[in-house]
Amino acid sequence: MQKLIFPVLTVVTLFVLGCNKGNDQVQNPASHLLSVYLTDNPADLEEVNVDIHSVEVKIDANNTGDELQIALGDKNSNNDSLGASGTTLWHGGVPVGDSDQFGRWMALDFTPGVYDLLKLRNGLDMLLGSVEVSGTVRKIRVALGNDNYVVKANTPLPLKLQDDSTNHHIYIDVLEESRVRNNDGSMAVFLDFDLGRSIKKPEGQYVLFPYLRTLPADRSLELEGYAFPAEASVMVSVYNNEDTASALPDNSGYFKIRGLELGTYNVAYHAGNNAYKDTTTVFDITNKKVTLPPMTLVAK
Repeated sequence: MQKLIFPVLTVVTLFVLGCNKGNDQVQNPASHLLSVYLTDNPADLEEVNVDIHSVEVKIDANNTGDELQIALGDKNSNNDSLGASGTTLWHGGVPVGDSDQFGRWMALDFTPGVYDLLKLRNGLDMLLGSVEVSGTVRKIRVALGNDNYVVKANTPLPLKLQDDSTNHHIYIDVLEESRVRNNDGSMAVFLDFDLGRSIKKPEGQYVLFPYLRTLPADRSLELEGYAFPAEASVMVSVYNNEDTASALPDNSGYFKIRGLELGTYNVAYHAGNNAYKDTTTVFDITNKKVTLPPMTLVAK
């Protein structure tokens, strides 16, 4: 039996955990419990409240084929017709489906609600739900509602979803390099919900363009540091040509970023307060755990 778990992390990250008991057969895969966790990469806001209606996983019972080709061939535009049993899905008025030739959607025992993703930062995670499955998890689908809002300067402000269906449902491919296999037979997948890239403000109104990705199975690399002063409202972005992530320091200035690969990165310190200057440095990440020198932004 395998247990899959989906937790919530602060970058935003989804964590899928599973455990296998017994022998896995390609023709007759063992049943396992799948769970999902969420984490977030926050933006320069006091709260980011997202209305999550359901979380589903797409299970391939055949467990065969080139998974990259499967991911490329399994388009999300047709929505697979009907929602999984027991779920209430939003898709801009467009129904979504429970299966196609690539697999069947299964709903987690997720509690719908409005979640402040900024509470999930610097390595925190939260369990979203679990489900017993037999086969290989190929995708995750998160259904969003319309009760989304942000808080800035103690003032709630609407966070609008685009009216097209792709922004009411978020589809994330799950490949082998993202599946964490634990010694006890369990399996996990972490998703990163990057708020720094997901929230935009065209024409003066906050709009959510959901950006989620899977994190690599080897999540032992941690990048941490301190950014000052608190009055600068710093957001830290770490990026190169192949990867990017961001973090919002806590009240002490501390931040942590997980899920990067070894390599050379630009580390950008963005000041949310226009009275301070942005600063960018270059840093080589050659160890599994890296502590950056403290950074203090200067006033203009």
